[in-house]
Amino acid sequence: MHNTVSLSRFLISRGKRLAAHGMFRAASADLAVASASGAGSAEASGLQAEMSLRTGRFKAARRQAGEALAAAPTCPHYQYLCGLAWERGPGADPNKASHHYLECLELDPGHLRARCRLGLARVASGLVNEGLAILAGAWKSAPQAFDAFLALYRGLKKAGRLGEIRALVRSARFQLRGDIRFSSFLDRIRYRAAARRQRAGNPAEPVLLPFLRLADPVAPHLGERLRATTLRIDAPGTVQEPHAFRLRRRQRGRNA
Repeated sequence: MHNTVSLSRFLISRGKRLAAHGMFRAASADLAVASASGAGSAEASGLQAEMSLRTGRFKAARRQAGEALAAAPTCPHYQYLCGLAWERGPGADPNKASHHYLECLELDPGHLRARCRLGLARVASGLVNEGLAILAGAWKSAPQAFDAFLALYRGLKKAGRLGEIRALVRSARFQLRGDIRFSSFLDRIRYRAAARRQRAGNPAEPVLLPFLRLADPVAPHLGERLRATTLRIDAPGTVQEPHAFRLRRRQRGRNA
């Protein structure tokens, strides 16, 4: 027996695959046909809104997210997409964005990203204490979520509360231990601190970063055994023996 798939479902599935490979124009064409067909129009419009947000087409994202919300008014995700579309780009309206985030949280109180965006919007609009309270509540409810940490960090940074930022980072070292995104975040902080120290000192001196130490970068002489070489202390590895054989053959060919 063969499974029968509707045309709209087929177009939506193909649009998802195309979007996953970065082929947004082809995906938009399929999703536009699926949205016009009626069946599955909410999902197709929602996917179109997500692609428009990723490509910076905020005006189109507002229209598409509004169509998805009109077709499925009880979906918290479409409320969240409407909030994102109204928060950025030309003609942005922070009040409308906050309204959609609140509607999303009424439908789904556990929607972490909507709570974080709402808190940041409150801080940006001048309601610093209210926004930071919302962000702190999001971080407290999900201490293992990097998104909640990053939102609270940005809110505190915008409010200029450096002491609270240091306390937050110290706490996150235990809560987010092993999270690769948090490790990358710490690396960026260290790099910026090293760059500031260099600008304050002698610009001619190189910046030595503790997580990028090199050891034994020079190849051995011909006839000597290649030693195990640690290329980075955060990513230890050894140069394999076949590489040494290629070096020796190349040097012998030059000397012949």
